[in-house]
Amino acid sequence: MINKSCPVPDCPSCVHCGERASLNEPLCCDAFPDGIPDDYLFGPVQVTMLKECNNGFKYEEIKD
Repeated sequence: MINKSCPVPDCPSCVHCGERASLNEPLCCDAFPDGIPDDYLFGPVQVTMLKECNNGFKYEEIKD
């Protein structure tokens, strides 16, 4: 059996992340209003470790 992992982005668990109107639209946030770059969602950038993502916003986990 081959064990393949799929990265799970942190962005959707951030208070600054917006909701998509449809699956055809990019995932946006306050830091990236035109769409979160793939490097932040699925690539080498670890948003939870950054001092700032962009535009003065940083990752803040949603608290229940």
